Order: sequence, then structure tokens, then C-alpha cells
Amino acid sequence: MSTWVDMLRSQYNWNLNDRITQYNQQFIQGDYCCIKTKAEASPLTCFVSKSGATGNPWKDSKFDKKGKARNPRRSAGDIQITALPELKVARPWYNAIDATVLQQNVKRLDTAYKNFFEGRGFPKSKNRSNFTSFTYAMGVKIKGNKIYLPKLGWMRFYNSRSIPNGFTILSLMQVGVS
Repeated sequence: MSTWVDMLRSQYNWNLNDRITQYNQQFIQGDYCCIKTKAEASPLTCFVSKSGATGNPWKDSKFDKKGKARNPRRSAGDIQITALPELKVARPWYNAIDATVLQQNVKRLDTAYKNFFEGRGFPKSKNRSNFTSFTYAMGVKIKGNKIYLPKLGWMRFYNSRSIPNGFTILSLMQVGVS
């Protein structure tokens, strides 16, 4: 688990840096892909994304009720979540981490940006002392004093509060990994 936390922290910091770099690129160049030629930024001709993350800012073609194609713009978090399979190809050691944990890590950064826009401070890079947890969104099972975590398997845990019968665990946060 501590290896996962180290890799997730690295992914979080890389995603944060990607968003900052793309924002600075857009801020400096404005609506232009190239300042010299004054070429307009377009997803067909330019890598500059107005969403604030490296990648394709448009969803795959969807059709409305009239049959007209529409390509809604994706958020920076959606772009980075969509890029996770490419991350696993480029860095195979990320295959060891459950996909939902990687997605929740990007959503954690989205929450930090949401808090920033509500006036709570700009997201900061994380170090070992302030990044000590990860979150599962699905696949967690409990039997007695054992818990199943996808890609980690069954392990013992201290059940501080009993979970009533019939309840389903929707998410789990692993805290205090060091």
C-alpha cells in the first residue's frame, strides 16, 4: 500500500503540473495556437486545450434527437481520467493499482480545484507527509474482521463500527499508510 501511495502522489503531482502548464500556455497564447501566425486554437490544429489538461478536449461524437452530431467539451479531470490507459501503457507499474483508485486520485485533484474556485487556496504539490491515503470507489467486500480490496486481496482490519446487514459499501478510504 505504501508503494501505491508513492505512485499515486507522483500521479497527482504530474496531473497538477499538467493543468498548471496548460493554463499558463493558454494564458500566454490566449486564443491562438501560434502567436507569430495568429492561428486560432482548434482541437484539429493545436494541442492547446482550453480545458486545462493535455489531451483531446472533446468527447466522442454523440447524436441528439434530431440526429445532429454534438461534441461536448470535457473537463480537465475527464481528460486526465481518459488518459489513464495510456499511463498504464507508458508506465506498466501503474497496472498494479486498481483503476478506480487512479480515477479517484484525479477526482481528488478536481476537488482541490473546486475548493480553489470557492476561495480556499490553490492546489499544492503533495509530499510524503501530506499525501497518505487513497480511495476505492467499488469492489470492496467485508466478511467478519476481513476486508477485500481489489488488487490487494483479503486482509484483516479493525472494525471500529459495525456495518449493519444489508448495507453496501460505496467507497472506502485507506488512511494512514506510511
